[in-house]
Amino acid sequence: MNLIDLPLRVLRYFVAVADAGNVTAAARGLHVSQPAVSLAIRQLETALGVDLFVRQHARGVALTPAGTEVLREVRKLLSQVNDFATTLAGVGSELRGTLSIGCLAYILARYLPSIISGFTARYPEIEVVFHEGDQIFLQRGMMEGWIELTLTYDIQLPRRFAVERMMELPAYALLPADHRLARRRAISLKELKDEPCVLLDMPVSRDYFASVFGALGLSPQVRYRTQSVEAVRSLVANGLGYTVLNHPSKTLATYDGKQTRAVKLTDALPAAPIAAVHLADHKLRPVAQAFLDFTREFFRRERRAA
Repeated sequence: MNLIDLPLRVLRYFVAVADAGNVTAAARGLHVSQPAVSLAIRQLETALGVDLFVRQHARGVALTPAGTEVLREVRKLLSQVNDFATTLAGVGSELRGTLSIGCLAYILARYLPSIISGFTARYPEIEVVFHEGDQIFLQRGMMEGWIELTLTYDIQLPRRFAVERMMELPAYALLPADHRLARRRAISLKELKDEPCVLLDMPVSRDYFASVFGALGLSPQVRYRTQSVEAVRSLVANGLGYTVLNHPSKTLATYDGKQTRAVKLTDALPAAPIAAVHLADHKLRPVAQAFLDFTREFFRRERRAA
């Protein structure tokens, strides 16, 4: 059977097996027999002339390198087919469908809920599903096709991604409310160099803050590390150190009711650029393009308000 003649269910069965890592589990989820799923995988492998899975007797199946590439393209194709069917069903009406986006965990709480709320109010027939994680997780999601568009920092992104910068976030010092410098309008990071530091210890954030200190030739005295922004803020509020953030917050209070102070830095330091990112060779579907356009408008308002 030629690839073009394969029914779409073969591709759907392939994706189900790849997601489940097990033919039996995939068949159960699809409500079909295991032999039907196994036959579909054999048909697809024969049509492509490659092995898509490595069979692991007690542990199910794992994608081969070729299988990983095929999975990415099949996800794209099925997404386009679904979009096509949705478009035909709603000819003459507004945009509809499902959009899968990604967001860097560090910036999700501050921006993404407002963006989704405004976007779905404008496009009520579009369902937005989001995935949060670090830079590597988000890149993998876009490469494998289960994330179409991502909000993240324009830091350490390979050239295969198209990047549109939305907003630059300057670094600032976060201090305990009773810190000796807390009432100052602006300070130099050098004034804190001998004090204990609390570090937001996430991959991209870690590298960014290293560049901030490195720009001044400083080595922070890191006392505590955490991957939670709120934990960083709470540690600071309790007098356990200062930190450097670029994550703007509408409140200086922490979960435990303590207070912090955000103080501008006078040093010439690199800003963290928030960007909308997608695969450069992947044309955005109409629902994703609408989300990108709305996000652009959102950050335009944020820049004016800053």
